[in-house]
Amino acid sequence: MTTFDIPVRLETERLVVRPHEPADHDQVAALIMNGDASSALPPGRPSAVGEVKEWLADGVHGLRRSGKGVQLAIFTKDGELVGGVSLHGADWNAGITQVGYGVGPKSRGKGIAPEAVGAVTHWALSLGLHRVELRTTLENEASQRVAAKAGFTYEGTLRQAQRGHDGLHDLLVFSVLADEVRA
Repeated sequence: MTTFDIPVRLETERLVVRPHEPADHDQVAALIMNGDASSALPPGRPSAVGEVKEWLADGVHGLRRSGKGVQLAIFTKDGELVGGVSLHGADWNAGITQVGYGVGPKSRGKGIAPEAVGAVTHWALSLGLHRVELRTTLENEASQRVAAKAGFTYEGTLRQAQRGHDGLHDLLVFSVLADEVRA
């Protein structure tokens, strides 16, 4: 068994993906004030600017401490915080984890999500995991496109597997296997 508790900084052609740091305070606060936090920051995000300092120091790192995942920030190469990407639900014995992401409204449609998801997926597989899943609702066509662009293969549908505010939803399951990346 292993954990995600190792230093990570992933760089792609246009992005830097790394853990949140206290120096990110002003950009996280701006996302909250602009109303973009719910789509660009991970679950458990602060709902008020006054909560940002504590969240950056502790809250955003809880998933990593649990060994079940990691929350990472997505920045453009010029240093603008545009979203977040996470690995969660890791089962180190089975070698499986799930990837999730969010990108702020003004940065959508530019290929940022597939680029970040691809980088984090390759990193997860380099740690010894052999399968990364991406799950999305049937209604979320944008996430289905992200999965395809990031190299995930559609596997099937989990019927009524997620409860939303409007009822039960089917989840589509996509995956990337380590053997596919090495091939």
